[in-house]
This record gives sequence, structure tokens and C-alpha cells, in this order.
Amino acid sequence: MPAAEPTHPALTGNIRGMLWLILSGLFFTGFLILAKQLSSSQDPLVLAFWRSFVGLLFTLPIILHRGMAVFKVTRPGIVLLRSLCGTAAFIASMMAISDTYQLPLSQFNALSFSRALFITLLAALFLGERVGRWRWGAVLIGFCGILVMVLPSPDQAAGIKVNPGVLLAILSALGFAGAIIMVKSLSATHSAMTLLIWANLLSSLLLAPFLFTRFDLPIGGEWGWLIAMSLAGVIGQYCYIRAMTVSDASFLAPVDYLRLPMAALADWLIFKALPENNVWYGTVIIVAAALLIAFRERRLKPPNPA
Repeated sequence: MPAAEPTHPALTGNIRGMLWLILSGLFFTGFLILAKQLSSSQDPLVLAFWRSFVGLLFTLPIILHRGMAVFKVTRPGIVLLRSLCGTAAFIASMMAISDTYQLPLSQFNALSFSRALFITLLAALFLGERVGRWRWGAVLIGFCGILVMVLPSPDQAAGIKVNPGVLLAILSALGFAGAIIMVKSLSATHSAMTLLIWANLLSSLLLAPFLFTRFDLPIGGEWGWLIAMSLAGVIGQYCYIRAMTVSDASFLAPVDYLRLPMAALADWLIFKALPENNVWYGTVIIVAAALLIAFRERRLKPPNPA
């Protein structure tokens, strides 16, 4: 009688979410690298359109396989609002890292960590979520970290203006925070693929008018890089949605900070640039505040089942 094969315990929802989020960070870093490179010859708004449109094309096999059922939503107003927030945030992020403002990827990612602070603020204002003094204190500390990053360091000459890319990165974090709150709510009744298809479809429609005023036909190998950028973006987006649907947001918060060393390595190897010291100081403050929020959430809420 053959011996029974050893059984391996299934991965918990949190571990699966962590793996999905690491993959998301890798693909999003690749997406940002390609977008930054292409922005020297293509308008950021046009790049944003192509990312959404090509991403939609990559989901066509799923649409053909599942039929119209994949478009079914129960709260169309929230789906539209989520796409409006996501599209606005996406435009701001593309402009921040573009050749015009040249914000380093590591600084952009560091500022994007303020999403956890904005999520807490928006949840209290619009969802009626109860926020205690610990979390309000963490939000205040986190915003101090943003000021440390944004304001010039003392050894710099007086009168230096803040890079508009920094402000765009903060607006992007705010927009994505709103979108994330809605994704977490919608994921209870909608599949990750349905949310992904609607996000790319509505973003494509919202950004299509810019093709008539800002479009320069890509030349040569730019088409290949454009497709690669779009594919990296849509895979990163899908992995992020999958992570949010199978794991606790509070558990994923520390894992999300792996995007910073990924982006810093890309800045160093590809763009030969690293942010100033005040960016690293501000990052430490923001990360500490966000980890405090995540710790409090884990204390107050039971984890998801496996």
C-alpha cells in the first residue's frame, strides 16, 4: 500500500496577500521606470491613456471567456467615483515623475506612503469610521513627516521653491487613498477582474480626449516600450487588487514599504539620482506613523480567515 503523500498547510490569506503585494511593487516599479523614460517624448496624459487602454486590451480574453457577466456591478455610482479618483491620482503621479518635474522615483514612492494617513482621514470623514486618539496622533505625526520632505533643508539657500512634482505626488496619494477605500468596499461583492476591467475602461474614456490635443505618434521601438509599460501597470494593478481582497490592509501596510528600496535601487542604477537627506528623514516619520496605524488596526480588528 503506497505511503500517503505529505500534506502541506495552505497559505493563509495574509501570506497570499503579502506575495501579491510584493509582485505588485515589482511591476509598479518597472512601470514607473518606463513611464519616466517615455515622458521625455510623450505627454504624461497620453501615457496615462495608453496605460489604461492597453491594459484594457490585455483583459479582452477574460471578457470574451466570461461574457457580459464580468461587467456586472451592484453599485455603479461607487465604481464610477472610484475610477474618477483613480484616474485623477494616476494623472498626478504620471506628471510628478515626468521629464518636466523629474521627481525621483524613490521620493515619489516615499510620498505615496502618506496614503495610509489619508485613508484614515477619509474613512473618518466620509465613512463615519471611529478614529481614536492614537490614530489621530499617528496621522498628525505622519503629516509632519510630509512637511519634512517637502520643505527645503536648512543648509539650502533661502527662497528655494518646492518642486511641483512633490505637490502632485501628495495629490496622487490622496486620490489613491479615496480609490483604495472604495476598492476595499467593492471587493466584498465584486471580483478583482471586474474592478480591474471597469477601472481601465472608464479611465480610457476619461483620458481619450487628450489624444486629440497632445498626441505625438510613437516612433520606432517606443511602441514596444509603451506596451511593456502598460502591461507592467495592469499586472501591478491586478496584483494590488488581489492583495487587498485576500488580506488585511493593516497586515499589508509594512510590506508595501518594500517599494521604497525598489525605487531607490532603480534611481541609483538607471537615473543616477537619489533624493536629499530630508526625504529619508521624512520617510522614516511617515513609515513610523503608518505602522502605528496598522498596529492599532490589528489590535482592534480580528484578522481575516485563511
